[in-house]
Amino acid sequence: MANLEYLKAKTTEYAIILSRINKELQALAHKKAEHQWLINYLQDQLKDAQISHKRLKSIVNKNTGQQNLLNKAVTQIHLLEYSIYSINYNYLPALQKENSADLALRELLLSSAKRLSMFWVKDIIICSDEPLAIIPSPPEYPIIFSPPQQAISLLEIPGLYHELGHDVFQKFEEIDKQLYRTVSSHFNKLSSELGRLNPESKDRQKQKIKEALEYWNTERLNEIFCDIFGTFTCGIAHYISCIDMGIRFKEKPYDVDFRDEHPPLYARVYACYQTLTPTQRKEKITIIAKNSWNDYTNNNHKSSDFNLICAEPLLKSIVKIAILTIQELLPDCQRYETPLIDDSEIEKIPDNILLEDILNQAAKLLLNYPERYEDWETKIFKALKFSS
Repeated sequence: MANLEYLKAKTTEYAIILSRINKELQALAHKKAEHQWLINYLQDQLKDAQISHKRLKSIVNKNTGQQNLLNKAVTQIHLLEYSIYSINYNYLPALQKENSADLALRELLLSSAKRLSMFWVKDIIICSDEPLAIIPSPPEYPIIFSPPQQAISLLEIPGLYHELGHDVFQKFEEIDKQLYRTVSSHFNKLSSELGRLNPESKDRQKQKIKEALEYWNTERLNEIFCDIFGTFTCGIAHYISCIDMGIRFKEKPYDVDFRDEHPPLYARVYACYQTLTPTQRKEKITIIAKNSWNDYTNNNHKSSDFNLICAEPLLKSIVKIAILTIQELLPDCQRYETPLIDDSEIEKIPDNILLEDILNQAAKLLLNYPERYEDWETKIFKALKFSS
């Protein structure tokens, strides 16, 4: 357990850190009016940390080495760290680096979140210097990482809707429960249908089924839910984006890696495809993307582990329940079913910009008329304020 000298040192150190955070938040409150909700939240977190620091200081000042008081002091240190960690390592760096393109994308995503009935989201910070990712805790104030401006691609940006899915998953524990029930029911049924096997073979099969069920933990259910949510809310563009990610990063489509929180990419792409409406599946760009994916995956081998863990009937059940759960928990969430823009208007820059529309227009233009894409992208980036 920590000794008194160490605790005195930490008390002094935290006083300095809390003072710095306080000054930075006060400065940001004047410079970042658009983030007032978030800054108020961070100031509340800081107050919690200051209370813990006051208690720590009181314990240390009256401590003569009693073990029970030392234990209480360490508890206050843990509470302090809990209160300031996300401020120091996540929110302040993101706010300090935020640029005009980040703010433009933030506005688009806040509008999307509103259309998707994500009523709890009060603010979003965009941090454009990382591959796509999200910190969804707390879900009211997610930090979304996007590629740097020079690397931004309208084929990759649909992945933002996958990231919004993480925020939804974080908000509603029921999603995890519903999906786990679906997976559990599937594998329990398999186990009960093993039929006539000798005891040793049956035990071996039951163990494999048990491991397959354990594979679908919360992290992997989270990921495949987000693939479904992304396609549900952004349509064909998200499906194509998922395929593009797999091909350009040389993913092994059938690789079952128990160390990776992501399910095999083939399962993820399959779930996206199953989420598309029948009309969306018939679109030319969907067929182009699907054929490209089939060509890419045909040279790969499905293992017995993959066939068990990612069986198509299971994936279809997951998609079905995920969609029903979205519709139940977010009854006003708008499924993206807008018809693709007509070829005669394919290079049009709309007056009222909806990010989902732009991303689907970009996918159609790039796949059908690549020679006309560059000029249009330059214009749309200016309209989106992604560039000057």
